Amino acid sequence: MCHDQGDDAGPHPSRRTLSTLAPGQIRLRGVSRHFKLTLERSRTLKETLLRRGRSSYREVWALRDVDLDVAPGTALGVVGANGAGKSTLLKMLAGILPPDKGTIEVGGQVVSLLELGAGFHPDFTGRENVILNASIHGMTRAEVDARMDRIVEFSELEGFIDAPVRTYSSGMYMRLGFAVAAELEPDVLLLDEVLAVGDAAFQSKCLARIAQFQRSGATIVFVSHSQWAVQTVCTRAIWLSGGDVMIDGSPADVFEAYSSGVAASAEGGGETLIQDADWKSCRITAVRLVGEDGEFTDRFMSGDPFALEVDYEVVEPAAATVAVTIRTSDGALIAGTDNRTEDVARDERPGPRTVRFVLDALPLMEGRFAIDVALLATVGAEPFHSRDQVASFTCFARGRGFGPVAVGGRWTTGVPA
Repeated sequence: MCHDQGDDAGPHPSRRTLSTLAPGQIRLRGVSRHFKLTLERSRTLKETLLRRGRSSYREVWALRDVDLDVAPGTALGVVGANGAGKSTLLKMLAGILPPDKGTIEVGGQVVSLLELGAGFHPDFTGRENVILNASIHGMTRAEVDARMDRIVEFSELEGFIDAPVRTYSSGMYMRLGFAVAAELEPDVLLLDEVLAVGDAAFQSKCLARIAQFQRSGATIVFVSHSQWAVQTVCTRAIWLSGGDVMIDGSPADVFEAYSSGVAASAEGGGETLIQDADWKSCRITAVRLVGEDGEFTDRFMSGDPFALEVDYEVVEPAAATVAVTIRTSDGALIAGTDNRTEDVARDERPGPRTVRFVLDALPLMEGRFAIDVALLATVGAEPFHSRDQVASFTCFARGRGFGPVAVGGRWTTGVPA
């Protein structure tokens, strides 16, 4: 397939033509994609009407004039900080997003596992969703029936396969989605953080199957924050930052450059350091996730203590409020809060600050979550500095339930009066 859109293109979707590339070959030429982020959120209908046409935006480049060639049979790892453009790249390779300009060509059949549960119907059972998902990828009903036992066995969901998938955790979604993908024979396999949830044994099984895909000649494009996973699977890696390919080489060389912080920001171990010129009066300098033992981490269990630390600097006299938003990996809002009522939010003196948001028990179920942080004027809510998806973490479920929020509670049985 081919996505092509020039500089003079309007808002219409990019043209698609039959690719002449060999199966498994990928070619990008001058590919760019940007998004507009709203810097202020209206809280009431009145504010929405009054601010109509006067909203403040910030442009974010996910990719900028990227050229990339991937030979058939390559296992390409894609690394970078949150918001660096990794998932956008995969969605454009899958044909979900068009480029603003440039051309994208992918040869052969493409199978993507980009988001947990993508393509599943919540009211269908796991077995019915296997049939639906495999059919979407071109498998006949006879082929699905012949492979159903292998799919169920690989997913390790024998006891849940006839339950509606709306009752599944994020990890169960991933198991079922990967089990279907494992039975396909794609020329190009796109994987986005598929190992972010799930136990170590299942992760090892997935990595072994990915390696088998590569040995069969399939091209793998694998997004992951795990250095171990990328170096285990991939023969080549690229580091994305600010829409640019910072380095293209062996996984070891790419991770060495990435970890040493060649670019303006470096992420790892639950801490993100920030050097961003797009700020006014006050700026965020670091964000950290802290676990129960006081160490930086991006892995938590449902019900565990959770702490978020934000370092910021008041450069010019100003009273700044720190606002925090937690979202699911696909952008759905979970919760938001700020420290507007705290004394530090009224302190206008220049200098560094550190604020800490603490949850005694993390009320989330299994999944991958992202955090947005913003500095706003305490009076008037003027935006000073904001970073979307500045940190991310994985939560592993403890107990039963489904959905992103752990509601807790008790079940009792009684006799009607």
